[in-house]
Amino acid sequence: MKSRALILIAALAGGPLAAESPLAGTWQGKLDGVPAVTLTVKEEGRGWSGTIVFYKIVDEGSGPQVAGKDTSVLVDPKREGKSLSFQVKHPNDALIGFRFELTGNGEGELKGKTTQTGGGGPPPIKMTKDR
Repeated sequence: MKSRALILIAALAGGPLAAESPLAGTWQGKLDGVPAVTLTVKEEGRGWSGTIVFYKIVDEGSGPQVAGKDTSVLVDPKREGKSLSFQVKHPNDALIGFRFELTGNGEGELKGKTTQTGGGGPPPIKMTKDR
């Protein structure tokens, strides 16, 4: 009987009842009602991983539409309080920095960091968590 109780306790301690970080999950960002970015964040033990999808949006007179996408793996993701900073490898092998910050329950904001050449980053994108 004791061994069954110990197995049950061990299963519950590492099982699905463990609290998931509010940063983990799939986050969607839209511009003009069209998908612009999808961020998937996974908590793996004490580390983080994930992917980001950037959608190519075009408007040929009939309103914005998705015309393609580019998926990248998050490079060196780090949690900093209620934020996750990470980099994405550009096709020219340069690393581009981003920061995702929780702003509310199921809401966040994705910001690109300023470039090394002194140019500003892209405007922040409001993100919502898929339920």
